[in-house]
Amino acid sequence: MRDGWIICPVCGKGKILKVRSDTIARNLPRKCKRCGQETLVNIEAPEPASKETSA
Repeated sequence: MRDGWIICPVCGKGKILKVRSDTIARNLPRKCKRCGQETLVNIEAPEPASKETSA
């Protein structure tokens, strides 16, 4: 992922999907416009930041 875009894992140049930070998806089929390869994309939400403070 680069600048909110999922980059094609095959050619490394094509942007295949724009995502937000809270996006979650499993086995989402996407086709790269540059190389034409279709891949399954898995997107997971990031781990929430810990709000604990040390005293």
